[in-house]
Amino acid sequence: MTRRSDPARARNFASVLQEIFADPGRSRKDIANAIGISAASVTSIAASLLEHRLISESAPVAAGQGRPRVPLSVDTDSNLVMGIHLGPRVTGIVLTGLDGVAKASVLVPHSGMTAAEAFELVIAQAETLVADHADGRPVLGTGVATGGIVDREQGLIVENAGAGWSQVPAQRMLEALPQPLVLDNNARAAAQSELFYGQGAKESDFLLMVITSDLGAVLVSDGQIRAGRSQHAGNIAHIQVDAAGYPCACGRRGCLQVMATDEATVRRAHDLNRTDVINYGDIDRLYDAGDAQIRQLVAQRDGYVATAAALLFDLLDPGLLVIAGTPAERPETLAHVQRTVTEKSVQQGVAGQRVVYSSDHELSLSIFAASIMVNEVLSSPLAFIENLQQLVSAK
Repeated sequence: MTRRSDPARARNFASVLQEIFADPGRSRKDIANAIGISAASVTSIAASLLEHRLISESAPVAAGQGRPRVPLSVDTDSNLVMGIHLGPRVTGIVLTGLDGVAKASVLVPHSGMTAAEAFELVIAQAETLVADHADGRPVLGTGVATGGIVDREQGLIVENAGAGWSQVPAQRMLEALPQPLVLDNNARAAAQSELFYGQGAKESDFLLMVITSDLGAVLVSDGQIRAGRSQHAGNIAHIQVDAAGYPCACGRRGCLQVMATDEATVRRAHDLNRTDVINYGDIDRLYDAGDAQIRQLVAQRDGYVATAAALLFDLLDPGLLVIAGTPAERPETLAHVQRTVTEKSVQQGVAGQRVVYSSDHELSLSIFAASIMVNEVLSSPLAFIENLQQLVSAK
C-alpha cells in the first residue's frame, strides 16, 4: 500500500482540515490534542495543506514560557469552488472561497429552453466567469443543485416539475465544468451550507425547508444530512395548506406547490388583475414600495409556509426549524411566521420559538450549491491535493 492510498492517512488529512475549518485560529498542538493523533503527524499534514494553499498561518502568538503558537485557518482566497443552482428559468453560477463567500457570480436566463440548450448556455457562462475572475486560481470542483428529485449517486435529475425536466443525466451533460462535479437536491445543498456557515454552527439537529420556485426539506440529525433510502426524503410539495386552494397536479387542492412557491404568489397576483407583476422580482419591488395588496399576498404566502412548518415540527420535533429561500430574504416577516406556527402546532410557543430564518446570502442558492463541493474538499483533502499536483505537472 502506498502512502497516497493509505486510508488512515486520508482520514487524518480530513480530520486536520475539518478541525481547522470548524475552529480556526488553533495551533498544531491544539489540533493534535483535539483529534488524537501525534503533533508530528499534524505538523506534516499542515505542511502539505499549507503548500497547496488549503490553509494559511497567522502571526505567531506568545504562549507563556513555551514556543509561540502559530494559528491556522482555512485559506479562503487561494483556491476556488464553483456553485451552480439550476433553476427552472434562471440558473445562478458563483465562484466562492472555502468560506462560502462569493468572489464573482452571474445569472443565466434560459426560460423555454430544453435541458440540453440550457446546460450549453450555463457551461459557456461558467467558462467566462472563470476566465474573467479566477485570476489563475484553481477551481477545485463544481457543486450543482436543483429542485425536485435528484439521484446524487447516478448524477441524475429524476424529476424537476418546475423546469419540466425528467430523467436528465445532468452530471454527464455538464462534464465540461470544473471537475469533480457533484449533483444534489436544493434542500440538501442548503442544509450543507447551513451546517457550515449558518444555524448549524449552534444547532446540529434541525429541519430545513427551502421555499423558492422549488420546494424541499431535509432533516439534519447530529450534523448528518438524511437523504432517505432512495434519496427522495424531503418532498414537501404536496403538503396540503389550504383545502380550498388551487387544484394541484397530484389531484388534490391547496398543496404547498400551488400555494407557496414564487410562481404561485405571482399567479395569485394575476388573479387580482395585477398586470404590473410579471415575475417574483416585481413582487419584491412592489413590496418594498409599500404596496398594501402585494404585502397581503406575501403575508398569505408566509402563512402557507408556516402551516407546513407547524406540521413538520409536530412530526419531527427538531431543535430548530430553519426556513431558507424567498421568505428568509425578509427578516421582518419572521415574527408573523413564528406566530402562525405557534397557533397551528400542538407544541404552540415551543415550536414558534424554534423557527428561524436561514442566513441571508446574495445568490444564496448558488452558494448552497458551492457548499456541496466545499464538503467534498473537507472530506477528502488528500484527493484534491493530488489533483492540484497533477494540474501543476500538466502546465
